[in-house]
Amino acid sequence: MLDRSPTLPRSLGAALRREVPRFAAPGNEISCTTVASYNVHKCVGTDGRFDPERVAAVVKELDADIIALQEADERTGSRQGLLDLAALERDSDLVPTHVPENRRSHGWHGNLILARRGVVESVNQIRLPGLEPRGAVIADLELKGVSRRIIAAHFGLLRRARAPQAPPHVEAPPPVVWVV
Repeated sequence: MLDRSPTLPRSLGAALRREVPRFAAPGNEISCTTVASYNVHKCVGTDGRFDPERVAAVVKELDADIIALQEADERTGSRQGLLDLAALERDSDLVPTHVPENRRSHGWHGNLILARRGVVESVNQIRLPGLEPRGAVIADLELKGVSRRIIAAHFGLLRRARAPQAPPHVEAPPPVVWVV
C-alpha cells in the first residue's frame, strides 16, 4: 500500500500521529537498536571514483540494525540501483524493507531503508514537492520484538526547497526515528 500524496506535511503528519503498537522502555538492552544514515552519492566517493563495493564495505562497517541510504539509484534513465543487495545481505544481514515498483531500482527517489532481522509491517512512499524529484520512505518495522517507525527522506539542497518538504511540528508517538 503506497501513499503518493502531493505534499509531505499532510502525509507525514498523518503517519506520525498514527500510534505504533509497542515501544521500548529506557534501559531495556534488548530493545537497543543502532540506526544510521548514509548519502552514498550514487556510489561516487570524495575522490571522484565510482565504487559500489567501497560503499558496501562502509555499510557493513557501520554495523547498524537499520540504515537509510540516500542516492542509492542512478539519477536518470532506468534509475537502476547501484549496490549488490544480495552481497550486502550475505555480508551484513541487511535487507531492503520494500521492493520498488521499478524492480531495477533500490528505493524511492534513491531512498533505501535496510534492516537486519526485522519484520516489515508496512511501507509508505511519499513524493516530496520541488523541482528536483525527491521522496520519503516511511517503514513500520518490528525489530528485536519492538515496533519502530523509520522515516527516511532526502530533502533538497536549498533552504527554499527544504521548507515545503519538512513537516510542520507534529507530536509523534514514540518510537519514531527520523533519518534525513
